[in-house]
Amino acid sequence: MKRFSPVLVIVLIFSVAAILAVGCSSSKPYATGPIKTFDPDTTRIPMPSRKEQFQYWDRIDNSTFHQIGKVLDLNRVLRFFGKPLGLASPREADNVNKLDDVPESSWYTYRHYHNPMTQEELARGPNTVEPDTSGPWYIFQAKLEGAMGGFFFEDASGERFLAKFDGPLYPGLMSSVEVIGSRIFYAAGYTVPEATVAYFDPEQVFIRPGVEIEDNGEMRPMTMEDYRSIISGQGLYEDGTMRVFASKFVDGRPLGPWRFRGTYRDDPNDRVDHEHRRELRGMRVISSWVNDTDRRDANSMFVYNDRGYIDHYVQDFGNILGANGHTIHRPIQGQAYLIDPRFMLLNTVSLGTYVPLWEKIDGSYEFPQVGYFRADVFKPGRWVPTHPNPAFENMTLRDAFWGAKIVMNFSDEDIRTMVETGLIYDERAVDYLVETLIKRRDMIGRYWFKRINPLDRFEAGLNDKTLQITFSDLYIDGNLNTPDSHRYQYYIEAVNGEFLAEGVTDDSFIELTLPGHLLNGDNYQVIKVELHTLRNYDHLGDQKIDVYFEVGRNHTRLVGIDRDV
Repeated sequence: MKRFSPVLVIVLIFSVAAILAVGCSSSKPYATGPIKTFDPDTTRIPMPSRKEQFQYWDRIDNSTFHQIGKVLDLNRVLRFFGKPLGLASPREADNVNKLDDVPESSWYTYRHYHNPMTQEELARGPNTVEPDTSGPWYIFQAKLEGAMGGFFFEDASGERFLAKFDGPLYPGLMSSVEVIGSRIFYAAGYTVPEATVAYFDPEQVFIRPGVEIEDNGEMRPMTMEDYRSIISGQGLYEDGTMRVFASKFVDGRPLGPWRFRGTYRDDPNDRVDHEHRRELRGMRVISSWVNDTDRRDANSMFVYNDRGYIDHYVQDFGNILGANGHTIHRPIQGQAYLIDPRFMLLNTVSLGTYVPLWEKIDGSYEFPQVGYFRADVFKPGRWVPTHPNPAFENMTLRDAFWGAKIVMNFSDEDIRTMVETGLIYDERAVDYLVETLIKRRDMIGRYWFKRINPLDRFEAGLNDKTLQITFSDLYIDGNLNTPDSHRYQYYIEAVNGEFLAEGVTDDSFIELTLPGHLLNGDNYQVIKVELHTLRNYDHLGDQKIDVYFEVGRNHTRLVGIDRDV
């Protein structure tokens, strides 16, 4: 009889124990106290030192070292093999409250989904001021690094901005997507710099004394000839003005980029690994909507604000929609990583006969002001940025639902309002971009809402002994089907196991009379509402949602949401 090594037996025992541990949880699915809707990561701290920015290091790091690290991560490997056996599930985000939501923090703010914004607010976005074009601009620093040149200037009112220009072959493209992207991500809840399209007189730009640039490894004073080389290739409008993207300097002290992995050890408020923050994981769905292919470490920013803590900015939207900086996207972008082992393996196994989707796609485009941006080739579940993003790779179905409901919350009118802030001068191009965003939005809703029960916005009210429960079906709210195509099956019990009611309703409304003993005294009771959605066009399987309400005399409170995946 073959004997196993004691070491192997120990490893197997610990492996099974680890799988069981990650697959189980003993915490209650509802809150017995206040719901955490704000993460107190805004405690005053000493200003950390500035981090160096290495423009291309994150691409190398996440494409190589991070991929190797995933294979060596025992917890991740055990979850991967335990999932098919029903013993484990993917690691869920660490900063989610009992309502399956993200608390507000220095990373995220409740905006359009939680607090509906007006059309004026959507159009304004993060902006508080715009460049003053009535007087001269004074360059105080050149911007020569990165893919797009520009300069930093101070306007006549003393406000400071970064100016970046469109590519000469695609006038208006980069500047428009930068502004549109800032509006979308701001409304989605992220912190972004102020952004606008400005038209300025190039003859009213001057260089402050002392501004230097690097030339052949040496520093020398910047000249007007250097300025003219920056703006060369930019066309003039009939009134003699030139178009530019202007981003206002943020309030506070920029400290460099933050990463989509780990924490910032110089910030004691930063306690959650970034790859396990839902607002960063779920950003993958939002980025897929607008084809935000360059969402990586370098396009972020730590800012030590005037209140003494760090704000986390998302910035640089010049690679979204149809733009790729000074040029346009190619069909591969959004379809695969620049270095993608998955397709490299397929190509090897098939002896070169495998032809990926993007090689079959016609990369032509109709509007230079939009570039290459399509809906017919969009695959919501397969979308990836150009380079691996650790937070995106850790996205679970619950994270994806969170991102999808934010995307689906933008109405057709909302989308047009935000697109029009890009000042695209061809109305046909505006219509095309709006229509494409609407189609991609709906594709996201159909894909993700069929994989998890899309009920949300639960509320309850108590009228004497009658409990009234309402909720929203985001699939129906998103006009993905008609209201008569659905029904909701419910089973209600107290958490102590006492049966209260069951039935099926055609409306997102449930009403039941509670027994008197649940409302006696000053104590609160918790009841569980188990909900299944039944649709006549598509079976959602056994997906359900357990919703928990705390009830008492003249008192109701939502205390928990547990989504089945």
